Amino acid sequence: MTNLPELPIRALLLSGASLLAACNSAPPVERAAVEVIAGNRETALVYLQPGQQYRDIAAALLNDPAAAWQLAELNSGRAARAGEVIAVPLQPVNPTSVYSDGYRTLPILCYHRFTARSRASHQLELTAAAFEQQLRYLVENQYQFLSFAEVADILRQGQPIPDRAVVLTIDDGYASVYDVAWPLLQKYQARATVFIYTDFIGAGAALNWSQLQTMAKSGLIEIQSHGKSHTSLSRLPQDESPDAYSMRLLAEVTGSREQFQRHLGVAPVHLSYPYGNSSETAVRTLQQAGYQLAATVTRGDNTTLSNPYLLHRTMIYDHHDMDDFAGFVQGFKRAPLH
Repeated sequence: MTNLPELPIRALLLSGASLLAACNSAPPVERAAVEVIAGNRETALVYLQPGQQYRDIAAALLNDPAAAWQLAELNSGRAARAGEVIAVPLQPVNPTSVYSDGYRTLPILCYHRFTARSRASHQLELTAAAFEQQLRYLVENQYQFLSFAEVADILRQGQPIPDRAVVLTIDDGYASVYDVAWPLLQKYQARATVFIYTDFIGAGAALNWSQLQTMAKSGLIEIQSHGKSHTSLSRLPQDESPDAYSMRLLAEVTGSREQFQRHLGVAPVHLSYPYGNSSETAVRTLQQAGYQLAATVTRGDNTTLSNPYLLHRTMIYDHHDMDDFAGFVQGFKRAPLH
């Protein structure tokens, strides 16, 4: 750090009022400016003013308050204190997420249905009480909820996996997502990705487009594709030839995109495979159609080197307890590297 060239002037980059306004819509609170005293293309040195935290500096210099963990990691985990000089990474810290004692993984959880009743009616249904207990655990343990767009940044743009990151996904598009899960996601400000198959939307037990629009506009919920009809995207016995199979895949992928464009004004770029089934042909079809990520329901680790079209997810069942859940979201694998 001592070899960093001194900047020509002490740079006051962003006032506290502007910084807070960029982070949220609350009335701005005046705070000290962010003062950069030296830097190069990779790192800046910042003199901390009273009241400044890593989130403030990350918002000002990285345009992302959630990147505060990278500042903490680069500064050996020590707390931000006024009067000290900290290093701010202007490039991703450890984009491989591999460390001397192990590596980070990205837990992706998969939910389906919810109920306000005290007991679930089947294993893919989760009570509101159980879901809230899981969300509370994640918030109290300072997990960062990532969208699939942020997962794409990790896998396609060389961003590191954040400390204590988790991805919540909900498949199919049942109405209970809006009636039961959505109020809890708002309460805990937990981001989630809802994967819908468009032929189901508007049916008796399903979400409708108005509800999907409401959730999408919130900024908390990302709506993505689960196909058109929930038909498996692996080859089926009725696919009489490779060409017939390819045509069916294309109909599933493009058919759902047309509905998204019509009702949500945007085409999906991520997909969860119905039943978790995929194939090389399905992956190639998604790539050609412009999809960036696709997820299975095969449990396993997601690393920075994972195949973006075969992401692992952990299914959440009614019988899972909190010990199970804590294990599912453990995002660091200890494996000393030599």
